[in-house]
Amino acid sequence: MRIVLAILCVVLFGVVAVTASGSAPLAAAPVLPPRYTPMPAVATTSPDIGDRSARTYVRLWGMFALPIEGADIPQDPELLPGAPRDYRGGIHEGIDFPAPTGTPVLAAASGTVARVDVSFLDWNREQQDIALYEAITLGYTPAATLDRIRGRQVWIDHGKGLITRYAHLSAVEPLIVGQRIEAGALVGEVGSSGYPQGGPHLHFEVRLGDDFYGDGLSGDLLVRAVSRLFR
Repeated sequence: MRIVLAILCVVLFGVVAVTASGSAPLAAAPVLPPRYTPMPAVATTSPDIGDRSARTYVRLWGMFALPIEGADIPQDPELLPGAPRDYRGGIHEGIDFPAPTGTPVLAAASGTVARVDVSFLDWNREQQDIALYEAITLGYTPAATLDRIRGRQVWIDHGKGLITRYAHLSAVEPLIVGQRIEAGALVGEVGSSGYPQGGPHLHFEVRLGDDFYGDGLSGDLLVRAVSRLFR
């Protein structure tokens, strides 16, 4: 009986305390440790499945001329989208065409100039090392760092969210943002700006909205998808 009375007293005391204060006391919210949110991966389905993403890929097949006249279409996985880039904790998002410095770079399709780095100042090695160390620490490459790594660039907007990017250029033509440019027109010259350790080459990207062509593909499927881009 004494035990039952004691329990009743505890319950009554709790009710009175809640009634008097208007609410029950709240426990302090736990303090969560800060964390970095990695850049989200956009899943893309292979052209064998036939969904909307696959139809987009097929629609682009044969749309582009080679951005370097007479160049071979790369098949080495290291030169294709999705290849790991351990030096910055990220992945490759374009197609690399190795070529000597100064090789002409051509518009792969007609469109509107969306960016041209006429005035360009490359970063120094110390700035690069700091940025790459930060990227490795984060586990992904921040967008601003990736943009610096791409060096001097030209972007061409082909409409409906489709953009081609021409990166690591040593020089660009005196283009103007908003001007019309035709397929085969000169946009710049091959270089190694942004990441000289990679040697002279054209980094050519096909962007589909926020994603890049080839994301999610690998092996022979990726090689075929890249080859079919060019007519």
